[in-house]
Amino acid sequence: MAGFMRLWTPLHLAALAIAYVWLVQVSDLTTEVVSGLWFFFPVGIMGAIIANATGTGGGVVFVPVFTALEKGGIMVPPELQTLASLSPQESVGVSFMIQCFGMSVGALVWGRAIFVKDTLAWDEKIAPHTLLALTAAPLATGIPALLLTQNFVSVDGKSLIFYFKIFSLLLGTVLLLFTWAQRRQPASQRKLHVTPGELWVLLGLGIIGGAVTALFSVGIGEFLAIFLILKKFPTKVAIAVAVWVSVVCVLCGVWDNLLSGQVRIEIALIAIPGAIIGGFLAKQIAQVLGSLWLKTLASLWIIASSIYLLLT
Repeated sequence: MAGFMRLWTPLHLAALAIAYVWLVQVSDLTTEVVSGLWFFFPVGIMGAIIANATGTGGGVVFVPVFTALEKGGIMVPPELQTLASLSPQESVGVSFMIQCFGMSVGALVWGRAIFVKDTLAWDEKIAPHTLLALTAAPLATGIPALLLTQNFVSVDGKSLIFYFKIFSLLLGTVLLLFTWAQRRQPASQRKLHVTPGELWVLLGLGIIGGAVTALFSVGIGEFLAIFLILKKFPTKVAIAVAVWVSVVCVLCGVWDNLLSGQVRIEIALIAIPGAIIGGFLAKQIAQVLGSLWLKTLASLWIIASSIYLLLT
C-alpha cells in the first residue's frame, strides 16, 4: 500500500493541475474578478481545513458564505454582484468543485500519513483490509445513491436552502455532542476490526449519505465520521475514512453540476488554491490544536452559520 501511495500521489496532483489549467482556459477569469472576489481564497483555506481535519465536508463553510453573498451579507463591487450572487443549486455546484481539489489533497495527506509515514500509534493501527472495507462499503451504495439523486430528485432553491439549514444545525449539534462524549477514549476500548453488522450499517449510511451529498455537497463524510467515532474506532482513522469516501463522492458528483451549468467557474478558481493549501495544512493544524478542540471549533462554526442562515 505504501508503494501505491508513493506512485498515486504525484499522479493525482498532476491530474489536479491539469484540471485546474483546463478550468482557467474555459473561464472568464480576469484581474478585476480576482481583486473583487479575493475573499474566496481564505474561504477555501478555512473550508478545506475543516473538511480534511474533521471529516466534515467543506460545504458547511462554502454554502453559508455563498448564501450570505446572495442575500447581500457580504459586500462585493457592484459590477461583480451578478457573478457573486449564486442560486442555491449553484452554491452546491461550486462547493462540489472546490472540494474536488481541497479534499483530494487532504485525502493524499491522510493516505501518506497512514501508509507511507506510518504515523498511527501502535494502539490505533488498523489492518489495510479493514480500512479498505470501511471505505468501500459506504462507497458501494453511496455513489449510486448520489448519482440517482442528482438525476431523479429535484428540489427548488428555497426548499434546498431550508433543508440545508436544518441539516447543518443538526449536524453541528450532533458533532459537538459526540466530540465531547468521546473525548476520552481508552486504548483498551478502541476498535481495530469491523464486524459484518457494522458493514451493513455502513452500506445503509452510504445510501443516506450519498443522497444527502447530492443535494447539499456534504453528508456522507459526516455520517461516517460520527458513526465510526461512536463505534470507538480511532479518531484519526474515522476522519481519514470520511475524507477518502467524501472525495470519491464529490469527484463522481461534480460532473452533473458542471454539465448542467451549475458551477460558477470563476469563483471556484479563486477558492481552489486556498482549498489546496487548506488540504495540506489540515492534518498539521489538527495535530497542533488536538482533535477535541478542532472538532469543537468546527461544530460551533456549523451551528453558528446555521443559525445565521435561519435568521436571514
